[in-house]
Amino acid sequence: MNTQFDELTKSLAQSVTRRAALKKFGVGLAGMALACFGLANKTEAAPNGSGCGCQSNADCNGNSYCYGGVCLPKWCDPSLNPCCCYEKSKNHWVTARPTCDPAWGVCASRCPVGG
Repeated sequence: MNTQFDELTKSLAQSVTRRAALKKFGVGLAGMALACFGLANKTEAAPNGSGCGCQSNADCNGNSYCYGGVCLPKWCDPSLNPCCCYEKSKNHWVTARPTCDPAWGVCASRCPVGG
């Protein structure tokens, strides 16, 4: 897991243009606002609905597995898609990580918007 975290931090450390940084910041802010008002996509991965605090796959529902203490969808391979990004609707990408996951804020701003 440490190598995947290292890969994520290295990708975050890469330089980006000011426009791209502002766009990602704005998307992250919008995601946080939606999460505060309960309008964000809720991943119901764990039996308690939070998706966090799992110890094994048994703590997650049948469509997810335990990875680093959070339940992720079975289709998500963090070595290929660290943020579990998927297209929720046409040209609108979101993360499938639960909002209680420490990586959620970073991932919410990193999943592409508009393709």
